[in-house]
Amino acid sequence: MKKNEQTEKVFGQEYIKFLLTRYVKNWYWFVAAIGVSYLITYLVLANIKPVYSTQASILISSNEKEGASPKEDILRELDIFSSAKNIEDEIEILKSYTLSEKVVTDLGLDVNYFIRGRLREEDIYKRSPIWVTLIEPDSRMFGKALEVSANATNVQIANKTYPFNLPVDTPIGRVLIRKNTDTWQPHQTFFIMTSAKDAVINSYVNRLKVSQASRMSFVLRVKLEDTSVERATAYINRLIHWYDLSSLEYKNRTASNTLRFINDRLSIISRELTNVEKDIQNYKTRSGIVDLGAESTVFLEKVRENDTQLNQVNIQLGALQEVERYIASKTSRESMAPALPGLDNPILTGLLTNLFELDMQREKLIRTAPEGSTVVQVLDNQIRQTKANIADNTQSLRKVLLNTRDKIVATNKRLESVVQTIPQKERVLLDISRQQGIKGGLYTYLLQKREETALSLAAAVSDLRIVDSPKGDYTPVKPRKSAYYLFALVIGLLVPIAVLWLIDFLNDKISRKAEVQEQTQTPIIGELVQADIQSPLEVTAGSRSLISEQIRALRANIHFFTADEAEGPQTILVTSSISGEGKSFVSLNLGASMAITGRRVVLLELDMRKPKMYKYLGVKSDTGLSNFLVNRATLEEILQPVEGYQDMFFIPCGPVPPNPSELLSGKRIGELFAALHEGFDVIIADTPPVGLVSDAYSLAPYANITLYILRHLYTNKVYLKNVETMYQEKRFKNMTLLINGIVARREYQYNYGYGYDPEYGYGYKAGYHEDDEKPKKKVVTKGFKFWGKQKKS
Repeated sequence: MKKNEQTEKVFGQEYIKFLLTRYVKNWYWFVAAIGVSYLITYLVLANIKPVYSTQASILISSNEKEGASPKEDILRELDIFSSAKNIEDEIEILKSYTLSEKVVTDLGLDVNYFIRGRLREEDIYKRSPIWVTLIEPDSRMFGKALEVSANATNVQIANKTYPFNLPVDTPIGRVLIRKNTDTWQPHQTFFIMTSAKDAVINSYVNRLKVSQASRMSFVLRVKLEDTSVERATAYINRLIHWYDLSSLEYKNRTASNTLRFINDRLSIISRELTNVEKDIQNYKTRSGIVDLGAESTVFLEKVRENDTQLNQVNIQLGALQEVERYIASKTSRESMAPALPGLDNPILTGLLTNLFELDMQREKLIRTAPEGSTVVQVLDNQIRQTKANIADNTQSLRKVLLNTRDKIVATNKRLESVVQTIPQKERVLLDISRQQGIKGGLYTYLLQKREETALSLAAAVSDLRIVDSPKGDYTPVKPRKSAYYLFALVIGLLVPIAVLWLIDFLNDKISRKAEVQEQTQTPIIGELVQADIQSPLEVTAGSRSLISEQIRALRANIHFFTADEAEGPQTILVTSSISGEGKSFVSLNLGASMAITGRRVVLLELDMRKPKMYKYLGVKSDTGLSNFLVNRATLEEILQPVEGYQDMFFIPCGPVPPNPSELLSGKRIGELFAALHEGFDVIIADTPPVGLVSDAYSLAPYANITLYILRHLYTNKVYLKNVETMYQEKRFKNMTLLINGIVARREYQYNYGYGYDPEYGYGYKAGYHEDDEKPKKKVVTKGFKFWGKQKKS
């Protein structure tokens, strides 16, 4: 088990090294893929509008008094209607649809102006010579670009002329066209495109980013990404402007309503006071009254003090009535709580302040949440509960005030009985003067409250302070070129890797030595590369080609594999899986290699279905093995010498028989091998492929060693399972594998290359071999490529 794991680990490492070697050898694929990927990325980036980032920083006042200057303390004390800011609420207000709608409408952002370059469009928000305001846009033209040109007097849209500063009907709807006097460029051709205002507003709402500078900070960073820095800057500036205005408007609304109430009351009291003063004047004139006595003065002071208390009670009752009317008749969020002049009740004041803050919270919340949301309903319940508490409190105060008023009235009746003792004139004057004092005190009190409210209104300042004005960065944030080019690099690397892997995955032919070793334990006895040769009989006494040396190495390996065999003739059976794997070529050259060592060699062409060795040798095949096996020829009649080789003979197939399997299984084949053993040292049998017919199995008992030929990039991998089965079942004696036709330029085996220097000669001069008596002319092999089939040069 451990041995198998180690073997799998070794093969896995070899496969990884093979892949790396394969990728390195195909480096030009990666260079080409990366180059194409970079070119495509460059063209894509050239067609994408760059997006720029614009950012501003603003400070939102929290209305906290800690750490404030004396001047700020005074303003905050006068700002009686303000409330603490919730920074998250302010963020939502800045991102609200309402503010964005005002900005889009003010800036006319539902109309886009651009020019077309060679590769992409370029926004000209500030550089557009005209401004177009949509009055009644045509929704059918949304998203469609129209060519526009402008001169000093008119504008041409879609080849139609329109004047400036007049509502006109155009292809994009009814619009108003104005000159942009800041950047007027006559006769400039550009394009305009309209969009639905809702879509534009939603786009800006979604792209606007508002965040706190830090967790405890009241500084907000307003950030917007847009294809035009100028447009983004204008948007943020106008957004801050509208946010500031809405905040001040909301803050001053309460003070304005209170001031209006006080002015109305002052108008009434002023008329009443004027009438009372006129009555005193008229009465004194008619009655000739100049001065009252000291007693009358003291009495009058007592009565006036008592009446002042009664009027204070009446004012408080009037204030309670205003509170009750405010609670009962409030149907609009626009009305605000009335002032409470003279009513110094902290509980009622606290309830009214709480109600006012709840109303403000609801008004802020309704900008970002729907009317029926749970949060709004909770606030509505709190408002209703607060109103109920205010109603209960006012009822209690009313009872107390009514009881106080009854006591004061009773006191007044008692005083009136005393007044009756005073002369009639003095009593009438006292009564009129008392009314004058009451009205005058009330008038003075309201004047004081009006000044306080007016001062509070005048002292109202914005809670907003701009820390950093909007500033755009002209370095694009999108698209990120580095990310695009990194992605292009990854794609440029992955595509060749995937293609090479897919080629290997879809390849069902033997391409690597490791694939053979993984599938079968059959030993590999030798390897032959694909080479250009002049003749199928490549091995000669003086040949020094790579093929010749590999055949010689095969000869030595065969001797090693059969070294333990008993002395006697050596029978080599050559077979393969399918036709075309080079059996005949290997048999012929192996025989030649053994013949030049002085051993007598005979080649048997036992592939009776598709013989071709006789063609390679250029001999006739009229008489051969088929004749011998049917007893129509003798061994001497079919045995032919091979020209150029003294010790090599050849027995051709002869006429193709109709029953080759029966012939090769008969007695005569045994007699043939017995006769050949007596006269030859080596017998090489070129048999049919075992993947097609079973003839080789019939001949297996006569062989000392079996050469099973596999051809690089030709033999299917599925045959390796059959090879392993034959090896494990010992169907052939000394079964070995010979890998033929190895393409050196393909990754047959990592860290293994086929190179050969014909001048090296393995210790001998070029063109000389130890088997020769004298040097022979060196053979130059070219113009012939052997793959088991001869090709014409």
